[in-house]
This record gives sequence, structure tokens and C-alpha cells, in this order.
Amino acid sequence: MMSDFRHALRLLFKSPGFTLIAVVTLTLGIGANSAIFSVIDAVLLRPLPFVKPNELVMVWGKSADLPRESQSYPDYTDFREQAKSFSSLAAYTQASTVLGSGENARELEGVAANSAIFQVLGVAPMLGRAYGPTDDTPSGRVVLFTYDAWQRYFNGDPNIVGKHVRLALREYTVLGVMPKGFQFPIGVESEYVMPIHPLVGDPMLRRGARFFKLLGRLQSGVTIRQAQAEVSSIAAQLARQYPDSNTDRGARLVSMHEDLTGNVRPALLVVMAAVLVVLLIACANVANLLLARATARRREIAIRTALGASRSRIIRQLLAEGFLLAVFGALGGLLVASWGVDLLRAIGPQDLPRLQELGVNATVVLFTVVTAFFSTMLFALVPALQATRPNLNASLQEGNRSGAGPESQRLRGILVIGQVALSLLLLAGAGLLIKSFENLRATNPGFDPTRVVTADFVLPGGKYSDAEKQRQFYERFLPRLAGLPGIEAAGGARPLPFSGGDMSISFWIAGRPDPGPANHYDGSHLTVAGDYFRTMRIPVLAGRAFDSRDSRDSVPVVIINQALVAKFFPNENPLGQHLLIDGTNPPKPAEIIGVVGSSHHDSLAIEPQPEYYLPLSQNPARANHLVLRTSLDNLAGLQGALRAAIREIDPDVFVPKVVPLEKLINGTLAAPRFNMVLLGCFAGVAMILAAIGIYGVIAYGVTQRTREIGIRLALGAQRVDVLRLILVQSMSIVGIGLAIGLSGALFLTRWMSSLLFGVSAHDFIVHGLVLFLLAGAGLVASYIPARRAMSVDPVVALRYE
Repeated sequence: MMSDFRHALRLLFKSPGFTLIAVVTLTLGIGANSAIFSVIDAVLLRPLPFVKPNELVMVWGKSADLPRESQSYPDYTDFREQAKSFSSLAAYTQASTVLGSGENARELEGVAANSAIFQVLGVAPMLGRAYGPTDDTPSGRVVLFTYDAWQRYFNGDPNIVGKHVRLALREYTVLGVMPKGFQFPIGVESEYVMPIHPLVGDPMLRRGARFFKLLGRLQSGVTIRQAQAEVSSIAAQLARQYPDSNTDRGARLVSMHEDLTGNVRPALLVVMAAVLVVLLIACANVANLLLARATARRREIAIRTALGASRSRIIRQLLAEGFLLAVFGALGGLLVASWGVDLLRAIGPQDLPRLQELGVNATVVLFTVVTAFFSTMLFALVPALQATRPNLNASLQEGNRSGAGPESQRLRGILVIGQVALSLLLLAGAGLLIKSFENLRATNPGFDPTRVVTADFVLPGGKYSDAEKQRQFYERFLPRLAGLPGIEAAGGARPLPFSGGDMSISFWIAGRPDPGPANHYDGSHLTVAGDYFRTMRIPVLAGRAFDSRDSRDSVPVVIINQALVAKFFPNENPLGQHLLIDGTNPPKPAEIIGVVGSSHHDSLAIEPQPEYYLPLSQNPARANHLVLRTSLDNLAGLQGALRAAIREIDPDVFVPKVVPLEKLINGTLAAPRFNMVLLGCFAGVAMILAAIGIYGVIAYGVTQRTREIGIRLALGAQRVDVLRLILVQSMSIVGIGLAIGLSGALFLTRWMSSLLFGVSAHDFIVHGLVLFLLAGAGLVASYIPARRAMSVDPVVALRYE
């Protein structure tokens, strides 16, 4: 066996051009597969970094309108006390706070969770202790920092446990530090963990306030199906017990891993399929090279056979050459994969779970080795079998001629057909994603984000817990902002479009029959402040915007968007009518004073939904998103002006960093852009490889038919006839590949429907352009060797070999 490899190595070194082309081709195919597999491994295959992660499940609420909805804390308490399928069940919500005060303040992102979270996750602090039920009370103010936050803000102080820190201007006791590498929720920057009650307060723990996520650990031996049956029964009981808030509400269990990866799985599998196609095309190219090489060695193989070498012995020798090529390709592929992983981390969407965990680990190396082995079987076995089949006498009688038999030519043609068909599949998929992305990017969000900056603004709870103080601060602050140089308009909203938040409170319409609590209309709402509509350039279509008339003591008012008008007031004037908004008992009627244009809230791919707007003056809160329309290009200068304006009013308020609103919108386009770029790159590589394959087959065919072409020219054939002959032969192969590829594309691209926006999987224009592009590439690849055939000298050709 070693002698086979030594001989194979010598032969490869004797043909450096062939070896280099084959190795580079395999390096691209194997490297791309290894890089994308590293993403599949980190996101889809690698278990979550918790104890027995297969036991972790999310418990979502569900209704007719929302298949996945957060839960209320009272509902959580009922699930925890009644469900026997869980060994522990925790509630949590993402949170933010400010560490310190004044110039040294730092904004922190974290999670507020009840004490059961440590049992559910199976983690304990590295230093200190976890908080328990006695700490999770309205008066309990304790916190645990993550390892990175401990290093970043406290220089790894070993005596941090027991010390006091100021969070949102309140004193908190540090209970401990979480282990290095701890991150919860997965994929979200988290710098601290604290109890729920001190953060949200009693008013937010009502049964109708649904903003908690529930994470449970199943009892040993309990399946998700069994637990689902139990929580469904409990949800049905809660619907009967609390009809005002829980009618028609159910519960849905999903494994934590599936919940984390469900949205990205289809796109990743499509990309993985694409790189496998690239590998197949690369293998077909190398197989064509090996076929040409084996054909040229037919006489050598025939002589070895005549001297007694068995067919299996010769096949083993040829496979050894193929295996060495695969090994070199795998080594190069690992290098390409390491570069590719760095690139994927840089360009990948930040909401891709576990993006920063990508790496070339032992699993990726094993995958690369297995890929190299199967690649050898793909590109080396068939040429080896083909090369050892020629008739011994015929091969010996050929002298020095290396003419290829019809079977070899047929096989090479089949490989090219396969390359063209697979390339068309990739190009069609990439074309659909490109058109889909362009449709998304061209979608009007319903407002003008140009030159609008935003800042996530939160007043410290220790100083602004009173609603009146919150109102007074914004009444002073927003006019001060609007007067800054370069600021054209200033406002605020909670939640801001494309900020990742949403708030929904049901309502019904005064003067119409009450449909009952279970049938009140769902509607997202935004609490806005200042000159929000002018800042965002959301048109006021009827009535007026909020102004100084809408104060705390005036009649409650509301503004609705055009989508709400179309759904609930299709043939009447909504101005002057009243919405009865749930949340108070009895609900106060809010007069509709204006209608504004509809706008997208979470995604450009989702049509604008019915929304209503409330004035902050009548609905104050500590948290708000500032929005500023500016004529300034220097954001650093704007940041300084914002800081100075806040310091004049209250030096204890944290000054947030301003971010262009367009950056938030672009963040929602990151995933479709990532899918488009990857598939487009792989499709381009596939087309190039296919064109090289076409060129190789036609060029080799021209070489083998040099004598025939010379005879045709000697007998009076015109050179244009030779050109036509070669092009017809090559384009017939390309045409068959295009027909097969188009049929496959029309069938397989249906699986991409969930990734598309505003374009059908059977889009005629996209498929037509792809056919034209690939046919053009095939024509160019065919024309070069055909042009060479036209220049054959009949006299030289007749003496050829």
C-alpha cells in the first residue's frame, strides 16, 4: 500500500500543472464545506452549554393571532405550582440598567429572572452564591455579574462579593460572579443577573401583562409530548378561571435548542446544500481531469496489464493518486475554512445564535477528513474503473496515440451535464434571493429614516419612580433638545420601530356592542412624546398630532394608523370616536384625534399592522427611545450636545449613545443579506467551475479530433463549418444540462419560499436571466477551443500522432 502512495506521489509531482489545478479545485470545494459546516456545528449540532440541555424547554403562550407569545407572571406561578412534568420552572425577561452615575456611568445589558433560573440551567456562581426566594422580593436588591462584566468593570476584584454598587441610582449588593463563558439568554449580551421583583415592581405583575419568558427543566423520563398535554390542560383551566385575560389562550412547549435555532435552520440548510453542490461540481471537474489523464495513460495501463498486473491492483494505484489529491485538498480546505470562519464571524448577522463560537474544532476537522474520503470516491473511482476497461490489444496497437473511446467521451459529457444542471440550481436560488433582498430594501418603511438618530433612554428608577416626575422631566427635556443647533425636530417613542420591542394592549370601540374580553381587538400601541410624527416624517392624514392640549388633566386621546382605520373603520370617519383600551378597570374612553400613515414596526417583510399611539403626557414611563432629526454629519458632536443638554436638567441621568435609525433598519436586513451573499458567492464559484469543465471537455475533444478536423478541411470543409460543428456539439451538452437544471430548479426552489419576499420561487425573469447567463458562460467556454479548431493546418493535422 505504501508503495502505491509513493508511486502516486512521484506521478503527481511529475505533472505539477494537473496537480495544482486539481488541488486548488478541491481546496475550494472542501474548504467552503468545512467553513459552512462550522456554522451548522455551532448553531444546529452543538449542545447548549448547560447541564442536560435536552431537558430544557420553553413554555410559550399561544392564541389564534399569536402562535408564540410571552407569559404573565401570575400565569407562570400557576404553571409552576400545578405542572408535575417539570423539576423546575423559571421566568425571566431581558433588562438593562446603568452602573454608577455621572461621567463614569455605564449602561449594562442583563436579565431579570426569579431564583429558579439557577436550578433550571444547572449553573452556580463561580464566586459567592446565587440568590434564593427570600432575595426575590420587592425589597431585595441583589445582583450577580457575569465573568466578563466582573473583569471589565471591577478589574476582576476577588473581594467583589458583598460589596455595594449603584444600579439606576439604587444600592445593590453583589452576591457573586457567574462562571467564565456563562451567557444567558444564548446569543444575547448579558452582563448581570438580578431578581425580577425589584426591577419590574408589583404593577407589572398583573395577569394581563405578558412580557416574561418561561424556561423549564423536564423531569427525568418525561417527554415534551407528555409535558405539552399537561400544560395545555392547565392553560385550559386558567382560561375558564380567568376569562377576562386567558380566554382562548393555550400553551406551547418547544425545546430550548429548537426555539433558539428554528428561525435560522431553513437558511442554514439551504446554504449547506449549496456548498455540497459546489463540492459535487468540483469533484466532477477533477473527475474530468482524471479521465483525461487516464485516457492518456491507456497504453501504459495496457502494458502493465499485459505484464500481469490485475485490474484491482491498477485501480488501487489510481485511487491512491486520487486520495493524495483529496488529502492535499483537505489540508488546503482547512486553511480556507479557518479564513472563512473569521469572515463569517465578521459578516454574519449578529442575531445568528452562537455566532462568536464558530471555529475549526475537532468536529470540523473530522468532517473535513470524511469529506475528503467521500470526495475521493466521487472523483477518482469512476475514472479508475473506466481507465481499466479498454481492450488490451486495441490499446497496444494504438502506438503513441491517446485517442479516447466513445465511452470515455460519453462519461465526460455526462459529468459536464451534471455540472451545468447543478450550477443552474445554485444560480436560480441566488437570483431569487437577490431579487427578494432588493424588494426588501426598496420597501417603504412608512417613515423617513434619513438623518434620524435614536438613543435608548431610561430615567433612573431610584429618582424617577413617580409618574409625575417622569412627565415633568420629558416636558423640560424634549423642548431643550429641539432647540439644539442642527436639530430640526425631536421626539420619543416606546417602543421604537425596529428596536426589537413591541407592546400590545387589546381594545374595543365605544358605541359598539362589547364583544367580551376574549374577543377584544388586538392592537400594538406606541407611547410617543414631543414632535414624534414630524421627526419621523410620518404623515398626518386626518385630524391632528399630539400637542400641548393633550395634558395629564385633559380628555384621554389617541391617534390611529391607516391600517387600523382600514380594518375597523372601513366606511366611516373615525375622528371623534373613542377606543376603550384594556388595562384599567373600567377602561377610560380615548378620543381619536388623528389618523397617520401606516409604518412597518419589526420587519420590512411584514405588512404594517393596526397600531394606535398614546401621548406620553398621559402615559408617562421611565423608558423611552429618543428620536432626533438632524442636519449634522458629526454624530460625536451631537453626542456631546445631547450630554450637555441632559446635564443641565439632571446630571444623574445617563447619557445614551446615539445610533442612526437606518442602522436599526439595516440590522433587520442582515440575515437576508447574509443568505444572499453566501449563496451568490457559491453560485458564482459553481458557474466558474462549470465553465472550466465545459472548456476542458471541448478542448480535450478538439485535441483528440485534430486528425479528423484536418481531414475535413482537406476535403473542402470551411473553417466556419468546423466552428459550427464544435459549438453545436458543446452547446448540445450545455442545453441538456440547462434543461435538467431548470426542471430541478422549478421543483427544488419551492423549499426556499420561506426565505423569499415579493418574489415567486418560479419567477420567470429570474430563471430566464439565469438560463441566459449560464448559456453565455457555456458559449464562451466552448468558443475558445472551437476557435482553436478553426486554425488547424490540414497538413500538420494529417501527420498528427
